[in-house]
Amino acid sequence: MYYTNMNNAELLTNLLTDLQSIFREKNKNLPFSLSQIILISSIPEQGIDMTSLSKKIGIDNSTTTRLIHNLQKKDIIIKSSNIKDKRSNIITLSKKGVEANKSIEENVEKFSKQIFSYFGDKNRILTRDLLSAFHWNLLKYRLDNK
Repeated sequence: MYYTNMNNAELLTNLLTDLQSIFREKNKNLPFSLSQIILISSIPEQGIDMTSLSKKIGIDNSTTTRLIHNLQKKDIIIKSSNIKDKRSNIITLSKKGVEANKSIEENVEKFSKQIFSYFGDKNRILTRDLLSAFHWNLLKYRLDNK
């Protein structure tokens, strides 16, 4: 296994690269870039304001605006005024966007099942638990480093 002697930086870089590659490959049936896929899959059902969405996916507001504009043209995103704060907009998925998100989720579910099938039952559970803990630590890191 080629990860054995890697330091943390190399491991995280390779993990990110491999995941991006798999996401692109397994979603190539969809007419979206990786950035658009990440944006679509990051919008909660109740919607999200643009600033929060930018922070959630780690890109600046101008990039988010451009991505949203392009997805509006494809009728994937609905942008509406925020009732609580008229200066901001709420982003939700259109009906077509919900279907696109469902396709993304199905694609991710397929390849994740395949990846997890390489583990035995005991290691599959351990790996899921470790990934869950890793994700939790990533969230804490992001909050601590704002």
